[in-house]
Amino acid sequence: MILSITEVEHYTDALFRIRTERPPSFRFTAGEFTMIGLPDTNITRAYSFTSGPGDDYLEFYSIKVPDGPLTSKLQHISVGDELEVKERTSGTLTMANIELGGNLWLFATGTGIAPFVSILRDPDTYNNFNTVNVAWSVRTNDELLAYHSFLQEMLGGFHNYYPTVTQETPIKGVLGGRIQEHIANDEYWKFIRPDSDKIMICGSMDFNKDMKNLFVDTGFTEGSKRSAGNFVQEKAFVG
Repeated sequence: MILSITEVEHYTDALFRIRTERPPSFRFTAGEFTMIGLPDTNITRAYSFTSGPGDDYLEFYSIKVPDGPLTSKLQHISVGDELEVKERTSGTLTMANIELGGNLWLFATGTGIAPFVSILRDPDTYNNFNTVNVAWSVRTNDELLAYHSFLQEMLGGFHNYYPTVTQETPIKGVLGGRIQEHIANDEYWKFIRPDSDKIMICGSMDFNKDMKNLFVDTGFTEGSKRSAGNFVQEKAFVG
């Protein structure tokens, strides 16, 4: 389907957000992705929705790759331009693939935060778990700009948000270092157990591998579309 772009916001030289109109008949599940592209280019890439399933718009979060077949063009779009959005949706980071109840932990690096923004925009998420906890690792403080305030607002009170920066001195309220380092130092991990916690992972290939090894070694079981588990990761792409 071809949709009109209603908002474009650039956060850094490498990161931006796109919103489009949403046909009333279009449905997706929080945490899923679809293929998007520019009309008449025959180039599409997988993008997670950052919009919630009940929102009246579709939203996507993107990096800018100077020589990328799609993003080299996508980064120059404006309000009123058109975006091709495939109607087929998919993904493993959905509530159907994970056991419900207890504490939900969402671990992301970079643009891997995208499906979790969608999940946090779904009110059912908060009904399905006692607490919702997000750990998001980026390289620089500016890379938090897109969703930092949103995450702080959504995860106040009974929920928790742990932003981390790996390549510069973190601003106030942000941790320094990789998520794996904090887990190794027992800052998060001492509270996380298979009988009480559920885990979702979306990040770089190395990050996903490291985190999976930690969870499996601690007794977690990976979920899939065939059977729900107490942790899942997105394998279709890395962010």
